[in-house]
Amino acid sequence: MRYLAPVAVCLALLAGCGGGGNDTVAHVGGEAVTQQQLDSLVAHFRTEARREGKDFPEEGSTGFQNVRNQLLGLLVYRTELRQAARRLGVEVDRREVARRLPAGGGEEQAGDAGGDTFARDTVEAQLLLEAISDKVTRGVGGRTSAERSARRNRKMDAFLARLQHETKVRYEPGYAPGP
Repeated sequence: MRYLAPVAVCLALLAGCGGGGNDTVAHVGGEAVTQQQLDSLVAHFRTEARREGKDFPEEGSTGFQNVRNQLLGLLVYRTELRQAARRLGVEVDRREVARRLPAGGGEEQAGDAGGDTFARDTVEAQLLLEAISDKVTRGVGGRTSAERSARRNRKMDAFLARLQHETKVRYEPGYAPGP
């Protein structure tokens, strides 16, 4: 009976690792960042590079691994933001995401998981950051608006630094943002 709890925890962890080709490349506070998420982000930036007539590193090259791992850092940061928002009780309204999407994005893209989700995820992260900032810096004062802004910025910077320091992130071998 005393071995039942550890076995249950192990099974839960294994279930959270995903499967079916959705390998995990990083764990952020117990939440998986998948190969599929990373591949989608890399594909977005490869497409953007082509659209702009710029080179994108060849898959398997050192340059590609560097870009891929930097993009993984972005996914980790966004996961940290979502986790912090949940802890603070902060939510993002899908309609607000749709309103902030660049022209042509609209409500359709805000709910479309099949398309390029980079713009939607970027807007969502920005809205989360704004809402977290509002909550974390509520009540911060100052004699002037410049002083108040400086104090709010310092408090938010300290919050984000603490968030990144306290969040346990584990990268799978071969995946990690550089220095």
